[in-house]
Amino acid sequence: MRDTLVSVAVLGGILVASALFTSWFARTMYNRCAACGTLNAKRRAACRNCGNPLK
Repeated sequence: MRDTLVSVAVLGGILVASALFTSWFARTMYNRCAACGTLNAKRRAACRNCGNPLK
């Protein structure tokens, strides 16, 4: 029983860590357009979907 709980805890830790890393990476690498909500690379000056200026 103890081994099962440890395995579940490790699996949960891996899932939480990967979700946090993915969220951090998306915030670091992308800007969200205020007009349409599309994710755009930080290097872009205008939204790739609607053309709205990003900065």
